[in-house]
Amino acid sequence: MREAARTTVRAGRPVLGSALLACAGALVVGGSVVAGAFAASWGLFLQARRDAEFSIASEDSYVAYADQWDDLVRVALVVFPLLLLVAMTCVAWLLTAQAVIVAHTRRRSGGLPLRAVWDRSRGHLGAALRVQALTVACALGPALAGLAVLIAVEEELVPGVVRPTYHDPASVQFILAGRILPVLIWAGGLVLLGRFSLATAIRVADGCSATVAMRRSWTLTRAARSRTTGLWLLGLGVLAVAFTLLKWIGTYLAHGAGLLMLATTDDNVWVTGVLVLIVPVAVALVLLPLALAPVGVLPACLRERLDHDPEAARVPSWASVE
Repeated sequence: MREAARTTVRAGRPVLGSALLACAGALVVGGSVVAGAFAASWGLFLQARRDAEFSIASEDSYVAYADQWDDLVRVALVVFPLLLLVAMTCVAWLLTAQAVIVAHTRRRSGGLPLRAVWDRSRGHLGAALRVQALTVACALGPALAGLAVLIAVEEELVPGVVRPTYHDPASVQFILAGRILPVLIWAGGLVLLGRFSLATAIRVADGCSATVAMRRSWTLTRAARSRTTGLWLLGLGVLAVAFTLLKWIGTYLAHGAGLLMLATTDDNVWVTGVLVLIVPVAVALVLLPLALAPVGVLPACLRERLDHDPEAARVPSWASVE
């Protein structure tokens, strides 16, 4: 942590510059995706308003987006993967840039211009993106398994496990299977993310392929599980606090965005309500690279430390570059 802090201070301009570049990319590309989703759903929001006004005029009960829900879900199924790709690209760029900055700072005392960071990182971005894709694929298994257990317990598909009711408290079986077990499975996914967290820095340092970098990351972190887990949890904690703070700041922008949407859509509360809900999250995600860039210095520094650890340097035959 001290090494990462010193590196961040010494190379503050390229670290901040890489973060601002990621913010700009997330704003432009991610904003375009979200704007396209609103454009594709515009007719659905107008129809939701007409249905609601007709039900109110007829004094009938209604459910918001009842007839539009399936189509909105189809739009979301297209938008979410695109936004995930944008996020993976931003993370790949930030981790690659921080690895380049750390390597330069270790060898020289002078600063590294952002253009030089881009030139040195550009050749690694494809492999870094593949690392992110493989990491997400590995973590997706525990994520879906934990979700499947949670849904199975909630739907009472597990023999001997019954959901609690107003009169009957939660049983021990329900707490173990429906609450503790999914959390343990998801924790396993976090462990996988931590074990593969050095792969991008290894790719930058060694120039190996994405799969070899992930194998090497698994090998290095095996000799330092406590350090890797501790730093990984620390980084997640910092990002969670930053996300919460930025989301709170985004609520003030959401109010202005909602008023503007009401004014431009003749008080269409159906599209305005969706906009107000997503603006704080969008603001937090767009600005999150400002916290992710300094956190990204940690795995690069840890790779430098573990790479010179004799115990961690022993690589099995299946993880060799050849």
